[in-house]
Amino acid sequence: MKKLFFLILLLGAFFGAQVVYFQNFAKSEKVLDFDQISNSIVSIESQPNNPNQRFGSGVIISSDGYIITAFHLLSGSLSSIKIDDQSYTANLIGFDEYADLAVLKVNGDNLRPIIFSATDDLKIGDTVYAIGNPFNLGISVSKGILSATGRNFGNPYLDIIQTDAAINLGSSGGAIINEAGELIGLSTLIASGSGGSDGVGFALPSSRVLSIANEIIKYGDVSRAWIGDFSFRRSFFNLNGERVPAIYVFQNQLPLSSQPIDGGLIDGDIIVDIKGAQARWSTLRASVNSISPGEVLELIVIRDGEEKKLEIVTKERPNTPQAL
Repeated sequence: MKKLFFLILLLGAFFGAQVVYFQNFAKSEKVLDFDQISNSIVSIESQPNNPNQRFGSGVIISSDGYIITAFHLLSGSLSSIKIDDQSYTANLIGFDEYADLAVLKVNGDNLRPIIFSATDDLKIGDTVYAIGNPFNLGISVSKGILSATGRNFGNPYLDIIQTDAAINLGSSGGAIINEAGELIGLSTLIASGSGGSDGVGFALPSSRVLSIANEIIKYGDVSRAWIGDFSFRRSFFNLNGERVPAIYVFQNQLPLSSQPIDGGLIDGDIIVDIKGAQARWSTLRASVNSISPGEVLELIVIRDGEEKKLEIVTKERPNTPQAL
């Protein structure tokens, strides 16, 4: 029987930190102090004293108690956080369900925040470490490499990095760090045929984590431009005799509750230009994320065999994703 291959959302992965620290380290062969770094990682228990309770991980991002973790771990406004064997009650500050990210707050002082990497210059093959609370056994470290960047699972609103460092149930919301001990990602899910680590783990890049977390801490919510839900496939298109990158839009497999934006993309559109730039999915995602709801996004698409210019008036993205 063909082995079922599925994506498992790991437990824990909230993001936040208005008080976030950046630090640059020259790459060196220095030995990391994992005991010290692990002081920035917490264990999270959702629904304490409930048969359906979940366990996961989180990362401290400010000395006064802001913690980031995965939203799918949570089932209410309160969770139990364990830091150095001391338990705290954590309040939910806000979340971004699209990014599977949430920010918690505990009443604590002199906590040790993680250091965020100050660069997005991630290179395939770089050594990375995953730190979390797998199977609720306690904070532990696994080593691997950065396997890929720019994973999106067909959703233009996502930008995920991939690693082969062992990530298991309970590790979600934990840290992916580089050789300098800096946070480069937040563990969010794994691809597995067994339910455990098969060497394919995914994380939200730290720059995205930081942006979302700071907005949640400041406003309690995340406001993002939105051009409707859709799935897509990257390919090429012969435009005026030139082979150009193209994004093929699909909406026929979305839930019935999904509605296209008036004057926006429809099923079968082929995007060939994004604000004068080549139609690459990373450009589309960056373009949408760089504008505010109500602003216009200009696209050129091929619709019914004809070139058509779209000026899409973006809406505010709903917090609950409807597309895969």
